[in-house]
Amino acid sequence: MKRVVIVAAIVVGVCVSYVLAHLALIEVGREVVVIYEPTPTGGVRKARLWIVDEGPYSWIHPGNANARWWVQHMDANPIVEIYRHGETQRYRATPDPQAHAKVHRLLREKYGVADRWVRFLEGSDTRAGIINGEKCKTVPIRLELVANAP
Repeated sequence: MKRVVIVAAIVVGVCVSYVLAHLALIEVGREVVVIYEPTPTGGVRKARLWIVDEGPYSWIHPGNANARWWVQHMDANPIVEIYRHGETQRYRATPDPQAHAKVHRLLREKYGVADRWVRFLEGSDTRAGIINGEKCKTVPIRLELVANAP
């Protein structure tokens, strides 16, 4: 019985350590923005995401079910608000599947080991992740800052 308790404690400890390490790699010391995504019910969902920039554009790489719905309905919901650098600004969002490799490269450059960890788990444009055994299928979203967006 004592061995079972010890093994269970070790398993729980490893799981808690994994979760804490994952959160620390994603959140600590790197830029994380808050994006306000439209939802199927007409509401707004706050999502914390990494963001990368190149030239006049920024990109996000959302991966949850709401983001997939949003990408499919982006023509009707192209304007999003993003809280970044202490202020909220409006952006025109456009799916940009051709930028997939570039966005992964920019994420690796900006987020370093944290991005490598996430891609190891979830997959990248070139390798399958260990969680689902597939390459990344998320569509990058190109963001263009808009002045006076409706």
